[in-house]
Amino acid sequence: MSFVRPEVRAALWRWREVLAGAAITALGANWAFASRGLLVWLGWPVLIVGLAFLVAGLQRARVRPRSGGPGIIELDEGQLTYLHPDNGAIVALPAVVRIEIETTGDGPFSDDLFWRFFQTGGYAARIPASAVGAERLFDALASFPGADYQKVIEASGSTEEHVFVIWQKDAARLH
Repeated sequence: MSFVRPEVRAALWRWREVLAGAAITALGANWAFASRGLLVWLGWPVLIVGLAFLVAGLQRARVRPRSGGPGIIELDEGQLTYLHPDNGAIVALPAVVRIEIETTGDGPFSDDLFWRFFQTGGYAARIPASAVGAERLFDALASFPGADYQKVIEASGSTEEHVFVIWQKDAARLH
């Protein structure tokens, strides 16, 4: 028996990294500014780590969660695997040359958002953002320097048919 309503529990789970980052930041700030001796020097690194968690958590939490879609997503050793009986895919992350998010315009809460990973040789994998383990897609994105997280957030709230370019190999080299 739980004393917390399911929607409150879901909201807390979605914002868990932000809450943890805020707590770590507060602890680090307390040590850095209100302590003496060794704790002052320990407070600064704790403060910086807390801010990093806070920023990363905000990026993740702002992406609207989807669920109930087909398939399962796994991420292991630089390989993203989408398990589905009809159209599964294996994506070798080092071979990826472009990442896009395609929205269908069916609204921000249906099965309307798909990640597309293009690899060398023209192979493209289309993975629904509502599949089980979809948070691993965001984890995979962390290995691509220069990825546009703001476009991921825009795509997650889009109600129009559109393709958002999240990362491209040539564009990443320019930055």
